[in-house]
Amino acid sequence: MKSCLKLLPALIPFVLFFVGGIVLTMIQSLGMMNPLVHYDSIWTAYKIVFTHGHFMKSIWFSFYVAFVSAGLSIFCGTLLSYGIWHLPIILQNKTVVYKIPIVLPHIAVAFITMIFLSRSGIIASLCYHLGLISHMEQFPNLIFSRYGVGEIVAYMLKETSFVTLMVMSVLMKFDKRYVQTARQLGAGEIRIFLSVVLPHLKEILTTTFLILFIYSFGAFEIPYILGSSTPGMLSLQVYDYYFRHDLSQRPVAMALLVILFLISSLFTYLYFQIYNKLGRGAGSDTINGADSE
Repeated sequence: MKSCLKLLPALIPFVLFFVGGIVLTMIQSLGMMNPLVHYDSIWTAYKIVFTHGHFMKSIWFSFYVAFVSAGLSIFCGTLLSYGIWHLPIILQNKTVVYKIPIVLPHIAVAFITMIFLSRSGIIASLCYHLGLISHMEQFPNLIFSRYGVGEIVAYMLKETSFVTLMVMSVLMKFDKRYVQTARQLGAGEIRIFLSVVLPHLKEILTTTFLILFIYSFGAFEIPYILGSSTPGMLSLQVYDYYFRHDLSQRPVAMALLVILFLISSLFTYLYFQIYNKLGRGAGSDTINGADSE
């Protein structure tokens, strides 16, 4: 009881703003607490979301951008960290430049991506001066692409350094004698990485992937600057229906928010389930190893 009282100052803002906001969002998604809404059913807003094609396209597009950007970030970050790990200690200390994107806000990374990838950007200008294109319109439309290229590249620029940092924290504790033993037994670099190093990284890679996926799925800054209006990520649909439509459409925006919250909660639950499973597996491996010794 005393512990709960000590936590009360921290719990009050949490209950008022977080839990209260979620409850209010759910209530308004049912058409309540809005005098301009006169739906026949409390589930009308959800029916609108699931029966209109552009909403479903937006949900699947959000899945696509979040999954591809998180997966590519994991791939690039793992390779980068593995390469840094093989460098001498003196050179490893000079590779801290990879941490720069971590401190940059997402909106800054979005504008950097635009500067490089837009049709009037650095890469397009370089292609023009090299004679690869005769005018800027020949450069592919990577920004505002319906395939989400600009968004995926921006997330990769931001998230690859985070993956590298997380993986390096594990590799720095990894005993290189395992690698040396595998090499003496005739294993090549690819075999060593896949069979010796990668199994030790599965926990941190799974955890990092889910963190990046959950964030990218509901993020707003990068999709707002670099995303296309059709289909657009789910966060853009929420913004559009909340700020650019009249109050009679407010339940639709709230329903989209509830769906976004539920999907994020589902993947958060999966994250903890996978984390606990991997943790128990690692613990049992340690016990088995101790028993065999």
